[in-house]
Amino acid sequence: MADAPNQAPNIPVPPGDGAQPLAQHLGDVIDKLSGFRNTVDSPKRRNLLNALRDVQAEAQAQNIATGPTVPATAQAIASLPSAGKLAQSIGVREIVGVGPYEALDHKWAESVLNYYNTGRSRVAFPTHRTRAVNPVQNLVGGAEIRIVIAGDIGTDRRISAPAVIAGLMQTKTPHYTIHLGDVYYSGLDYEELNNFLSIWPAGSVGTYTLNSNHEMYCGGIGYFNDLLGNARFAAQQGLSYFALTNEHWLIIGLDTAYFAYYQSLLYEEGSLVETDTNKQPNGLVQLQWLREVLRENPDKRVILLSHHDGFDVNPATHAVSRKPLLRQVLGEFSGVHDWWWYFGHVHAPIVYQRLFFANNSSLSARCVGHGAVPYEPFPRDLERLGDGEVRVQWSETDLARNGGDPRRAPNGFLLLTLTGAEIKEEFYDELGRKRWSNF
Repeated sequence: MADAPNQAPNIPVPPGDGAQPLAQHLGDVIDKLSGFRNTVDSPKRRNLLNALRDVQAEAQAQNIATGPTVPATAQAIASLPSAGKLAQSIGVREIVGVGPYEALDHKWAESVLNYYNTGRSRVAFPTHRTRAVNPVQNLVGGAEIRIVIAGDIGTDRRISAPAVIAGLMQTKTPHYTIHLGDVYYSGLDYEELNNFLSIWPAGSVGTYTLNSNHEMYCGGIGYFNDLLGNARFAAQQGLSYFALTNEHWLIIGLDTAYFAYYQSLLYEEGSLVETDTNKQPNGLVQLQWLREVLRENPDKRVILLSHHDGFDVNPATHAVSRKPLLRQVLGEFSGVHDWWWYFGHVHAPIVYQRLFFANNSSLSARCVGHGAVPYEPFPRDLERLGDGEVRVQWSETDLARNGGDPRRAPNGFLLLTLTGAEIKEEFYDELGRKRWSNF
């Protein structure tokens, strides 16, 4: 593989127009983002728009111009008093600070600027019909199949954890490696190559990667062209959804990001479908395929893989947030007796207690979003987190004590071992410690 580029490409802001007053450019961004009328993420939208207006007023008062590139414009924003408020409204909730990938990191502004520039010029969604391929493949690996899963690992070299974790993943000699998505800050080609592809280990049988909100901020160009076009991900056949199956198991990987453009600001809430085919001609294909796969593989135990989560527990407030994606998924999986759902998006490892439904179906949900982004440990009184239905069984409560922000918890990954119809789950951290297992 050729060396990845070391510098960001020159991305005009706005395309083709060169420098202009930053306040004017932010006004265009505000006008566009104000057009979203979904109610899913209205508090986040309100915070983001208020922060943009504050930055706009400061930029106008100081007569600041846009830079020649998105990173340069983000750096200009960073000089303004409201930059921290803007970054916090865009980025992560885990650690408040100005360090790399912390909540006040000014480079989060690159995400919203790229999102503004490229949101409507997305890569056309590839389907198994247009590519004339079968997304369902045999799950192989012998009597014991090892699958390594990590999420949100695509950070740059200021963060040491991804390379360390990738090396530890390789020591598990996995048959399959699966990334749950998020390459920062916007899934641009150089970010996909430098921050993800350069360190991601291949499985001996297959290597897969899912689409995500951050990778759609550039319209999916880096994900669909650079990653899915790379030989390492040949097993995906250019698709952002896939299935692996044997006599006991059905593993399904879904794209919850692509169709979220019209559903939520910044692709924040996941969706399996776009029902308005005028907006997206292929918006129904993935959901139709999912129904076919579930119908053709009855009575198997099912593993669902996605970037976005169906629900979330806030460690500060203990409150549970149920997402629209949860309703979509439960509607399709109502006939599955035993299933597991592994997702990223939230930067923490979380094991939820098994959920039981009226139709005698049970769901074991796990968040595997702690691949690289710094996050704080969960409170030790885990039993207080959640409500009468959604409860936390385990999350990381320890500190990393391994460099970087002293407040951070250790990053890590998940190892699945399938033996016949049995499943073994093991969370490992960047120090090589087994942090939780189901046996």
